[in-house]
Amino acid sequence: MTVSPNQDYERILQDRLKEDLEWLEREFELLFRYKKIKTKDDITIGNKILDQIVDVIKSNNSEEALNLLAITLNRIEQTYPEFF
Repeated sequence: MTVSPNQDYERILQDRLKEDLEWLEREFELLFRYKKIKTKDDITIGNKILDQIVDVIKSNNSEEALNLLAITLNRIEQTYPEFF
């Protein structure tokens, strides 16, 4: 079975998206997990990170990408509701 260059490209994009979303969760954990009180600056930084990743994924126009984003945002919201 051969894989077309387009399939390779799509798989690479999907893998990269998953890596970016994993990074997003790790970043929130590193920045905010051990802070009992989040400052206004913390909230601003967190929201900027979220806004940028959402904008990038929305521009992708991939339903699967949007679903992965929704799952990731839901997990982050469960742990850090103050950002939503």
